[in-house]
Amino acid sequence: MYRVGARELKQHTGEIIARIQRGERVLLTFRGSPIAVISPVDQRRIEESVEQEARKAESLGWLALSESAFAFWDNEEDQVWDQVEVEPGR
Repeated sequence: MYRVGARELKQHTGEIIARIQRGERVLLTFRGSPIAVISPVDQRRIEESVEQEARKAESLGWLALSESAFAFWDNEEDQVWDQVEVEPGR
């Protein structure tokens, strides 16, 4: 594990990010004391988690709205918005 101080992280951020992208874990220190471990993420696991949460939300109906629910936005015959008066000064 690569050890890096806060000052070095600030001065060499790009190089340290490159190390993390290559799979290396970094121990971040502040004034010599360890404060965090920075490690690469498992992109496949993140995508799987996002897909799982989307399926869960859809099963609960949160994403199940059909496009027809918004058809009124494209309805040229809808005169409702033409009848709305704007208050003076707005």
